[in-house]
Amino acid sequence: MKATPVAAFALRALLWLAPSFALWYGVAPWHASIAGAFAHVWLAVLAPGLLATVERTGTTLAFVTTLRVPVAGQEGFLVAEAGALVYTYGLALFLALMMAARAPWRRILAGAALLLPFQGWGLALDLLVQVGINLGPGIAAQAGLAGWRREAIALGYQVGSVILPSLAPVIAWAVLCRPFIEGLVPRAGGMQQATTG
Repeated sequence: MKATPVAAFALRALLWLAPSFALWYGVAPWHASIAGAFAHVWLAVLAPGLLATVERTGTTLAFVTTLRVPVAGQEGFLVAEAGALVYTYGLALFLALMMAARAPWRRILAGAALLLPFQGWGLALDLLVQVGINLGPGIAAQAGLAGWRREAIALGYQVGSVILPSLAPVIAWAVLCRPFIEGLVPRAGGMQQATTG
């Protein structure tokens, strides 16, 4: 019995998952730097003046803020860390879907670039949750993240950490591989002809 096109695609996608995750993990430090740059852009829009710079150690990003905090009797700048792997794993999922669809490399690279703003969003909101919610009202007030902004940060964080990492790659794949997907799904008219014939 011959496998249906959908089953064959699903099997190819499953087979591509392990190599895709291995490749993603191999480039994760470099990828974290690029996603961190997008986080910097988001933070410039969402909380102007909050971020001084972003530094990277492995796949961990250190957000050096302009917020002053007491450190051992002196004053220092608050540094918050975020693990980039939590927000960038969608690249592996996207790569597996694209390889299973036999997409050309230019589309794969375009899709990987399309994912970066969403990954940067998750990282930016990670910092804002730490500053605006987790570290207490004093730090939140210093950052100007009080009142309704705290609620917006909580919502944005949920979107950036739960929804976007897995949904954005699937949507990017669907947009870039629309003809392939249409070829997998039989058209309604063709199905009616087959049942009436």
